[in-house]
Amino acid sequence: MSIKLKGLGADFMDLSNKTLWVFDVDNTMILDVEHPTPFEDALKLWKALEKKGVTLAILTNVGRLSSRQVHQAVVKAGFNIPLENVYTAGAAAAAYVHNRKPGARCFIIGEGGAQEDFIARGLDVTNNPPIDYVAVGADRGMTFHELNFATKMVQKGAPIICISGSRDYPGIYLGYEDMYIGERSIVAAIEHATGAKAVTVGKPLPEIVVETVKILGFKVSDAVMVGDNPHSDIAGGNAAGMTTVLVHRPDNIIDFESGDLDTTPSLEVQSLEEVIAML
Repeated sequence: MSIKLKGLGADFMDLSNKTLWVFDVDNTMILDVEHPTPFEDALKLWKALEKKGVTLAILTNVGRLSSRQVHQAVVKAGFNIPLENVYTAGAAAAAYVHNRKPGARCFIIGEGGAQEDFIARGLDVTNNPPIDYVAVGADRGMTFHELNFATKMVQKGAPIICISGSRDYPGIYLGYEDMYIGERSIVAAIEHATGAKAVTVGKPLPEIVVETVKILGFKVSDAVMVGDNPHSDIAGGNAAGMTTVLVHRPDNIIDFESGDLDTTPSLEVQSLEEVIAML
């Protein structure tokens, strides 16, 4: 275990004073949402935090599933959490659009999760023009017609949103397990065809992390981000001003672009059980 204080003093690393713990899902709490096998060290830390009485939340870059679907997966794996404390990249993208144009007409490429979160925000999810926003999540059933329509709408002036930012990811689809191209790769095709530049909504975007903490009623100085990916979880948590915990996991790290953001965790562990003694 190695600890870095980032020059913020001992209080920054006093985990006993932290009242909000925000967890990544895939490869942190469970293997992934399509293989919801829990990591035992994550379950032990989760239960220790429950016993301590802190608030627990989830912030995941998964956009192809809704907050409701992610909630079902983690509860099935043994993590007790209310639905309202589960935040996905799709939900964050929906909030991004709603804050700029309530009721906006949105065309969404995705496997259904983002559509559900957009509808829950009161946005008009539609397949016909006029289109105010085009939002793209991972979609293993995407058709050429959907990609072409999204491109046409962006050419007509609709801003394009990339829901999260993975170039590819492991998963199982229609019974076939493989690596699949992610939303960033789909968006790249639309950007190339139109010359437009997408806004990526998800970790490591610090605004998403800060907004999640605020919605839950806390300050970032009260909060800890726990994750497995330095370029999304740690970079986003650091940029938001949170204490960050990096746990080392097997080779299942999704590639994200973190630019010049700081990817060094406040605390680095081989197992989340190591954190329990610091509570």
